[in-house]
Amino acid sequence: MLQHGDVFTLRTSLSLTGITEPVTDAPGPRALIEWGAALGYRAVQLDAALPGIRPRELDRSGRRDLASLLRRSQLEFSGLDLWIPAAHFLDPAQQDRAVSAVVGALELTAELARLTSGTPLVSIALPEKTAPTLLDSLRSAAELHGSTLADHSWPSRGGEGPLAIGIDPAELLAARLDPAAEVPRLPVTPAAARLSDYANAGRVAPGRGQLDVLAYQIALSTKGYRGFAVVDLRRVRNQADAARQALEVASSAP
Repeated sequence: MLQHGDVFTLRTSLSLTGITEPVTDAPGPRALIEWGAALGYRAVQLDAALPGIRPRELDRSGRRDLASLLRRSQLEFSGLDLWIPAAHFLDPAQQDRAVSAVVGALELTAELARLTSGTPLVSIALPEKTAPTLLDSLRSAAELHGSTLADHSWPSRGGEGPLAIGIDPAELLAARLDPAAEVPRLPVTPAAARLSDYANAGRVAPGRGQLDVLAYQIALSTKGYRGFAVVDLRRVRNQADAARQALEVASSAP
């Protein structure tokens, strides 16, 4: 976090999740990582469901190569995204597979964090009716691997400890809530915070919707948040331009 007078600017990371438009000439996660670095981002959040990043697909050599690419690109590792559909945590036929995916992501983020001096964090969204026993299992898995699991649903099932709170402004705005007003009401400091925006019944590039970016940054800072503002481009149009604009919006002071 940087401070310019009374203006607080959070460090910005680019989530590579949900980037479906052709923003690079080459396919694959490595090209996306290099693209993020070329835009001027100094950190990235990887997609644990993306081919080439999935925990079950990366052996030790692959993980070291990925960490080496991040270091060469001068990018910090801010964690992993794992947006499993909420219904999978509730369906007995899919729950074990969903939990296994979370455990794999927790293990991978811990290893990548060690290799890069990054952040061992996994961002997810849990359903409202998640069973207490399942929450306990996820909490134990995060603690075992020395990672943090940040729940970005609202209201979050997270709290203090390895199962923590994540903030996604677009989700709050869609529910007609003001993120800058809701953050101070949280019982604890969030472990993760997205930089997302919402307008006209859909997600838009940060700075083009209803989010007061400066007020949101100040609310997070006042709450004690010292992590990254993770730019989230899921379902956003013109993603290449949106990524550039988000970086400018997040780093500029009025």
